[in-house]
Amino acid sequence: MIDNNIVKLAKQGDLNAISVLIQDNLEQEKIAKSELKDSYLKLILEAEQVPNQQKLVPLIQKTVTSLETDLITKIMLYGQKTGESFPEWNQELEIKTRQPQEKLSNFNRGTSTPEINKNEFIEALQTFEFTSVVPYQQVLNPDLYRSNIVRLLLFLGLFPLAISSFYSNTSSLKDIAWILGIYYAFVWGIVLYKLIKPTQFSRKLTLQCVFFTAFVGIPLLIFVQQIPPFSFLYAAINSSNVISKLIGYVLGVGVLEELCKGFPIYLFLLNPGKLKEPLTSAFYGAMSGLGFAIAEGVHYSLIYAKNVSVGNLGITDHILLTTIRFISLPLIHAIWAGIVGYFIGLAAINPSRKKPIIFIGVAISAVLHGVYNTFSNNAIGLIVMAFSILLFVTYLRNSKEMIREMQQFEEKFPKNSP
Repeated sequence: MIDNNIVKLAKQGDLNAISVLIQDNLEQEKIAKSELKDSYLKLILEAEQVPNQQKLVPLIQKTVTSLETDLITKIMLYGQKTGESFPEWNQELEIKTRQPQEKLSNFNRGTSTPEINKNEFIEALQTFEFTSVVPYQQVLNPDLYRSNIVRLLLFLGLFPLAISSFYSNTSSLKDIAWILGIYYAFVWGIVLYKLIKPTQFSRKLTLQCVFFTAFVGIPLLIFVQQIPPFSFLYAAINSSNVISKLIGYVLGVGVLEELCKGFPIYLFLLNPGKLKEPLTSAFYGAMSGLGFAIAEGVHYSLIYAKNVSVGNLGITDHILLTTIRFISLPLIHAIWAGIVGYFIGLAAINPSRKKPIIFIGVAISAVLHGVYNTFSNNAIGLIVMAFSILLFVTYLRNSKEMIREMQQFEEKFPKNSP
């Protein structure tokens, strides 16, 4: 039971008395902080659970209004969990007074509401603690940097900026192109690793596949494409006849480039007998494809820059083509090489049909590659690229079924094994 003296003091604006009066009407909630300034009452309510806003707002408004005092015109009410630094909700309440004309006069003179609004803003700011808003101690905690996702975010976000910071006028375009090509390939490598989830993973083998294709496979490819019949097929890609161009791109460019990208998978995994399932070889095939795309992207970026310098290519086209070379085409090269790698993995499970299985994988990728190159400047090329990605994902999803099929065939026809 509240003493009449408490009520009297509350009507006179005594903050402690007002707090006692309000607290008496509360159940689980406690007044954590109260303040009365310039007829503006601020209350912070705490409870183990978030205070019930719908219940408390009318209750407190009714309690303060019953005092019939002009000393409180507004209430700023906050509700938060016990021990928390930030309120879960807040609401401003208007308290009707017995002298509305006087209040209206003050409002018209511009003395009351602006002061209240100013106080409201400042007091709201004061409810936040600096260490909660800017938790710098946690930012500097070494535990934060043990998270792989945090490291990845820092690398992806800061690497290009770091290159820009250390870039000098003496740095060659070729050097920058290699660095950016590796950066974008690394991004796709992370994505493909998460997508494929290879059961056998080695950083060393990943780098072997990437660098072997970039620095050994491509020079070998350039040498072979000068030899007939590949030299004739490569010449056909410049034909005005779309059929000749398609044949050149499929049987020339497609076959040679996909064999080039698949060669390290055969060399490092299949031939030594290290392959046990197709997801692993699909992953390393994709990494080999990224290595191919890095070297190819550097080569074409230099050509684009030269064409810009002599006026044969506009800056807009240069930006677009360079973006495609460093971002879109590395993925599609990785996908085509991943398909070849996937079939090499199936060949490891079914050695009695090893050569036909590898032939099918190379043929599928070569056809997709050749059709895309032939129609890369129109919607057909875009459709082929989308189909390639979706086909690869489908292979990954069906891997268990394909493995089972290969194993069953091998058990049924073991005599065919070489």
